[in-house]
Amino acid sequence: MGSVVEIKPLTRVEGHGSLKVFLDGHRAERVELRLTDSPRLFEALLIGKGYREVPDIVCRICSLCSTVHKVTALTAVERALGIEVSELTRLTRELITAGGMLQDHALHLYFLLLPDLMGERGVSGLVARAPETVRSGLRIKRVGNLIQETVGGRLIHPVNITVGGLGQRVGKDALLRLKDELLAILPECRQSYQLFRSPVPFPPLPEPAYLALHPSPSPISGELLRSSTGSPFAIEEYRDHVVETVLPYSYAKHARVDGEEPTVGALSRLNLGAVLGAETGTVFTEVRADLIGCDIRGNVLAQAIELSQAAERALQVIDLLLELGSEGEGTVEITPSAGKGSAASEAPRGVLIHSYGFDQDGRCTEADVITPTSLNQGALARDLLALARGIEGCTEAELRKSLEHLVRCYDPCISCSVHLIEL
Repeated sequence: MGSVVEIKPLTRVEGHGSLKVFLDGHRAERVELRLTDSPRLFEALLIGKGYREVPDIVCRICSLCSTVHKVTALTAVERALGIEVSELTRLTRELITAGGMLQDHALHLYFLLLPDLMGERGVSGLVARAPETVRSGLRIKRVGNLIQETVGGRLIHPVNITVGGLGQRVGKDALLRLKDELLAILPECRQSYQLFRSPVPFPPLPEPAYLALHPSPSPISGELLRSSTGSPFAIEEYRDHVVETVLPYSYAKHARVDGEEPTVGALSRLNLGAVLGAETGTVFTEVRADLIGCDIRGNVLAQAIELSQAAERALQVIDLLLELGSEGEGTVEITPSAGKGSAASEAPRGVLIHSYGFDQDGRCTEADVITPTSLNQGALARDLLALARGIEGCTEAELRKSLEHLVRCYDPCISCSVHLIEL
């Protein structure tokens, strides 16, 4: 006899969602992953807006991910208009993106996922059980926030990074303060992987079809997308490879890449050869066997490795900015023109794509945004079904607990994912 187990809402994730598991006896027959945050109709809202308005509007998709959305949108707009930004601008954007990675991973690892690993129901139990661990997570997150606020002019929806350059360059004193703050948390970032090294207690899940930008020192300068199952392709050609469909029960689009349901994020980046700093590379070598070819359970450890990488790279970028001194222009002249441009970045949760077209007056004629959670939605649903079948016969309480834990391994940002053109 059939029955349905519903988890509503999914907890300790960004945004609103639910899950239905359809059972035939004890066997799971199918799952419906419902990402149901209020729809953000951003692609339609951008039509007719000026090129300077587009990045400021589209970064409102989400407050948590606003920095990387704006940086990616800026790059896409500049490519459409044929703008080449200065080294000062490029490095400044990389610094603010590293801050976003720090605060985002710290929030997810220490406050959304760690309660699962320690057997606590939520953060309150974690505070009572491991107060110094919580303080460590807060210290890391605070520095990530400070970087974004210092560089961007405010914590969310940054105003200091603009089309063609910067509103104001970050001064030497501010950079030195950020450097001191990063050096203070660097040991905690490097040791955080010890907290998240123990494997999540699930039965084996399907091996992912990893998808990430072609490795480079900067997560915002990718020109190629590569996967573990197909050939690399240029960002400008993404629509020849990425096919999205609308599911009847979810506000997020379901994506396939060359026919596969991809997995994006920290685990994919490390599996596809991410460029790591010297110290982070040493840590990665130690845990490499736990991550290469791993299913999504390894994403937790991979994010911890990236905490170290984000701090290490931020320090490198600050030194490069200090070397530039007062040299280099912050902003370039812009003449509106017709064109189309696409850009991709490695957001904390994985590949993020923005694409825009403009008329001769610089008015937006087309807009497309593909978010990491949209790319991950199919793989997440597949893994949820595999997990439900792998623990067949468990109690309903155990089923609910395990499925929610798996969702948090993916670290979905549901708010970013619900950006349909129409319902």
